[in-house]
Amino acid sequence: MASNTHPDHLDPLELEILNRRNAFDLPPRTVCDALVDVFFKWISPVLPVVNNHDFMRKYNDPQNPPSILLLQAMLMVASRYYHDESSQGCGISPRICYKKVKALYDAGYESDSTAILQAVVLLGVFWDGPDGRETYALLSPENQSIWKRIWWTLYTRDRSVAAAFGRPLHINAEDCTVETLTGKDFIEYDEQTGIRQPTDDTAAQFFIQYVKLCQLMDLGLCLKLSSRSTQESRTRGAAQCELGLNEWLTDCPFELQWRQSRHGFWPAMLCSTFYTIVCQLHLLKAPYSSQESQSSAFHAASTVISILETLQSRDELKYTPSFIICHAVVSFVTLKCQMEATVPSLLHAIRLKLEANLDMLGALAPTWPIASMFVELFRSMTGPEQFSPLLSVATDNCRKRARGEEDGGTVPSRSTGPFKRPKVQQVILPQTKVVLQILQREAQRRLPLSSSLQNASHQESERKHLGANFDNKHSTPSDEVEPEPENYDASTILQSLRQVIEIAKSTSLHFQDGNVS
Repeated sequence: MASNTHPDHLDPLELEILNRRNAFDLPPRTVCDALVDVFFKWISPVLPVVNNHDFMRKYNDPQNPPSILLLQAMLMVASRYYHDESSQGCGISPRICYKKVKALYDAGYESDSTAILQAVVLLGVFWDGPDGRETYALLSPENQSIWKRIWWTLYTRDRSVAAAFGRPLHINAEDCTVETLTGKDFIEYDEQTGIRQPTDDTAAQFFIQYVKLCQLMDLGLCLKLSSRSTQESRTRGAAQCELGLNEWLTDCPFELQWRQSRHGFWPAMLCSTFYTIVCQLHLLKAPYSSQESQSSAFHAASTVISILETLQSRDELKYTPSFIICHAVVSFVTLKCQMEATVPSLLHAIRLKLEANLDMLGALAPTWPIASMFVELFRSMTGPEQFSPLLSVATDNCRKRARGEEDGGTVPSRSTGPFKRPKVQQVILPQTKVVLQILQREAQRRLPLSSSLQNASHQESERKHLGANFDNKHSTPSDEVEPEPENYDASTILQSLRQVIEIAKSTSLHFQDGNVS
């Protein structure tokens, strides 16, 4: 049933290890037959990954047996449903079979890619609950705390890996009922004496706050990685994340709030994570992000780089966790997206920040070799050949603005429709004709109450003389339409302007006389 020959690519030591682990040992033929029957009768309909006819032909052919890796995997799955007291001494249990399959797989024993894929699928079915069938509720308080810490460690790793590589999240927080961490979960006791041991409160609070930041990542990451997300849902999720970041920053303990003047390693890690999320929110809204969002993202990316430089100056950068690579990459991408700036000084500032970012990635390479790959990639994106054209365009636009020209050398077109008087009073100067109303309104506003009737009468005569439809204080200027500029006579308008100026002067003198009296 199993071949006595082994593949040539394994050396004698690896074969000896597999023999010591009993990887090639099979149950008696009758037991194997029963397990294979169980597999094709009860398991194969749900997991149709093995061709029944081809497998049975090889299974019954001693000269051409099936893959030992696949056979052990089939026995592993079927053994959970095989209950025969007479075979208890044959070593038939899912756990024992799993160890054999795993040993063969790890050693690379099988060379047939189809058999390897079939075995991997069957390995995914294996599940062996906690030893002794322990449940969380029956654990001691100390073990409950360590289990909670293990769970939240896996949760944060899932989030950091998804953020770094753009991979889907594996843990759905809505399906989990694990309690949040507290300071009590980090208290340790001596197993023999029961005496409480000293606890690093800073490290404990760091991880608690780090978990909260990773929970905020869900709002951005789930939308970013979902193929069904829309720009509206992304904007809404980004706003919710912004609120969460505000609450986190408000509630974060003072000793974990990073400042360059009072630097601390773990506060620096938290602050770097915080501002990386800010950058991710900006990238989530791009290319529809506002000017305010762009400014916030530039500040966040600059802060991340400052943290990296501070860590490097204190010889602590080499001790940073792997997620620091994600922080550096996100800050680089955020700054690179703003390389279209039209202000030369801002463009130079972005270039300097990008160079500093690359220097920090280079310093991280000895600890995290993947950083060297990013350095090589990013340098090809920010060289002089990319920067010089952008700087040239920004400088030309700046010169045009200095000469009072519009960007691009075009003059914005003027609307040809009827002019509607705006709600805000303003002076309108259409080419050679002047329609001026502010001075008269301002003069009317300043008149003393005692002369209001006289002013109203004077205004009425002016209306008749000008033939214009001036507003009174009960009119709705936003609903009125001015006559076309072509209907005005230039000499009449200039004469009216002189009279309005005289009215303003007389009103000012009258107002001064009233103040003196």
